[in-house]
Amino acid sequence: MPEAHPVIRILHQLERWAPPVAAELAYSMWLSPGRRKRVHRAEELVMAQARSTTLRVGSATVPVYAWGDGEKPVLLVHGWRGRAAELTEFVRELRSDERTVIAFDAPSHGAASRGKADIRVFARIIQQLHEQFGDFEAIIAHSFGSPAATLALRQGATAGRLVSIGGVAEMDYLADHFGRTLQLRPSTIAGLRRRVERRRFADVPDVWTSLSSTAHPVEIPLLIVHDADDPVVEVTQAHALAEAHPASTSLISQGLGHTRILRDDEVLNAVAEFINAPAFSGYAL
Repeated sequence: MPEAHPVIRILHQLERWAPPVAAELAYSMWLSPGRRKRVHRAEELVMAQARSTTLRVGSATVPVYAWGDGEKPVLLVHGWRGRAAELTEFVRELRSDERTVIAFDAPSHGAASRGKADIRVFARIIQQLHEQFGDFEAIIAHSFGSPAATLALRQGATAGRLVSIGGVAEMDYLADHFGRTLQLRPSTIAGLRRRVERRRFADVPDVWTSLSSTAHPVEIPLLIVHDADDPVVEVTQAHALAEAHPASTSLISQGLGHTRILRDDEVLNAVAEFINAPAFSGYAL
């Protein structure tokens, strides 16, 4: 968000004159998914072909979309401020007679009702879909969806393979990058972190480490896809994820950013090959 934005100007003024209020405003902003992304025409065509159902997560109604009725379920997990429709190119790529491709809109995202949305809520949705559809052939997760998928796998969901695209690896990164982007003072970031710890994760010891994907490597084949110039989640997160998962394979693109990477033909082909192949040897892009 640019410095010129009125809310950011107010936040910076509060940092000077009322630091606790500034930290409170930063906390509210950090929790908000913001304006919901619109669905583009090409995405609408694919979404219209889905079977739509819902599930309840807390007080929120979560739309669930499914394409096909095969015995191999593949789950698509959108990121923060994202929606299922962003992942429709993977639906086109992976649909087959033997698969069911599944996606959802998390609370306060896409077509879902308003509700609490954090990493544990995303993971709970994944677990509920696992109970409904059975073991996933693969999970493809974008951005914030990546650590949520990893958490769901640690908590009992099962998948044969995991694809992380532009994924966050470390929970610390979420707070620190947010602070740097908004040019917040260290004291404001510290106040934000304290509020997250007390109000959202009081029952989680060392939340910034324990919920990170790097803390508990998944023991399934992992493909890490990231763009070298991603302005939303820096490529250092891909390197951290790869270091924590030595058996993983990384595909680092150039010039695709954070969302165009979801529509790139080479990325789509690489993800499909990773999921389809009995063995995976690696890529260079």
